[in-house]
Amino acid sequence: MGNRRAVKIGAPGIKYDVYNWTMEIRWPAFVGLVAAIFIAINVIFGLIYMALPGVIANATPGSFLDGFFFSIETLATVGYGNMAPMTHLGHSIASVEIMIGLFFTATITGLIFARFARPRDSMIFSDKAVIGDYEDKHALMIRLAPMHARPFATVDAQMSLLKRTILGDGRELAELIDLPLRRSRMAMLNLSWTLVHILDGESPVIAALNSDQPFLLVVTVGGHDTLLARQAFGGRSYQREDVLVDHHFVDVISNRDGVVHLDMSLLHDAVPVSH
Repeated sequence: MGNRRAVKIGAPGIKYDVYNWTMEIRWPAFVGLVAAIFIAINVIFGLIYMALPGVIANATPGSFLDGFFFSIETLATVGYGNMAPMTHLGHSIASVEIMIGLFFTATITGLIFARFARPRDSMIFSDKAVIGDYEDKHALMIRLAPMHARPFATVDAQMSLLKRTILGDGRELAELIDLPLRRSRMAMLNLSWTLVHILDGESPVIAALNSDQPFLLVVTVGGHDTLLARQAFGGRSYQREDVLVDHHFVDVISNRDGVVHLDMSLLHDAVPVSH
């Protein structure tokens, strides 16, 4: 999601495995990593073939390039025919490389499929949260909209606030607590949706905003993407400076000539409440 603010939740001692890392890096870095591994494998085997003259037919003795390109053909199981293993040692080395190539191809294919198949951020959230009037009540509001024209089905939303509690033994406990929403589920989302949390006497939001403790508001939304026929999700976090008090959002929906329009350029716009 393009406007998402990153929140660092890691801590020393947390282990990150290679699979998650390769799933999280960006596509240019992923392609560069695959290319680097591919080249490294072929350089290693190219050096082996170069160091063993006579094991590859039609290869110039001591030629690294011949060994390197024969390694590429072997790893890719292409086999053009002009160069081939000549001795049992050559066949053995080529067999090991072919096995490595099978594992390499299967692994990269699986990673590419997983990267394309994973759920994607499909919703855009307002840059700011606002506190203003809603049906004669004071409320905290956040606006969102789908990133493409096709609607989302069975959409669920959740809003959470970071709360710090002092335990009886003096230890401090930090946890995300759920904030009740005026409406947390929508059967179909094809325009914008404003999430509303009523600031009644039980809401901890105002106290959290006025305290000197770190403030963190988290919103997550999930639903069924009718375009891609799979689960879609989105999320955003808000710091204290992202909450505008006594503001309201500018209307993004208009009706022109009997057609409902959604102006995404106004999604983040908020103006002060006039008294």
